Amino acid sequence: MNNKNIKPLKLNIRFELAYEVISYSILVILIGLAYVFASNLLAFNWYTVIFGVLAIFLYILKRKSYLLIEKDVLSIYYFYFFKKKKIEMKTIDEFVFYKSSRKVEIRSNNQTILIIYLKDKKKRKLLDWLVQHYPNIPCLFFSENETIG
Repeated sequence: MNNKNIKPLKLNIRFELAYEVISYSILVILIGLAYVFASNLLAFNWYTVIFGVLAIFLYILKRKSYLLIEKDVLSIYYFYFFKKKKIEMKTIDEFVFYKSSRKVEIRSNNQTILIIYLKDKKKRKLLDWLVQHYPNIPCLFFSENETIG
C-alpha cells in the first residue's frame, strides 16, 4: 500500500519500567546533589549550577523519546538523537497491544522485532491511526491472562 499522502504520526514513548526507575533515580540524585551544595555553602557555587543543569538536560532528553511513522517507515528515537530501530511498514506482520500493560509488540515473521512502551492514551491513538491508515496490518489486543501462540 502506497501511503505517501499520510500525515506522519509522532508519539512520545516511555522506557521499560526498570529504565524508568533508573532514569528517575538519576534525576533525583542530581537534584539532591544540587540542593546539598546550595544549602551547605549558602552562596553561589558552580556545583549547584552544574548538577541542576544536568538534571534539567536529562529530563528534557528523556521526554524527547518518540515513535515516528513517516513515509511508510516506523522509526524509534531515544533521547532525541539515538535512533534505535527503523522498520518499513510493509515488513510488519502485526501489532500486539496489551490491555493491562504499557507494552506494545511489533512482530514480523512470527518474531517480536520491537517492543515499545506507551501510555494508554498513546496506545489508543496508535491503534486508531493504524486501523485508519494501515488496515492490512492486524492489530491484536490481549488482556494479561491470554497467551500468544
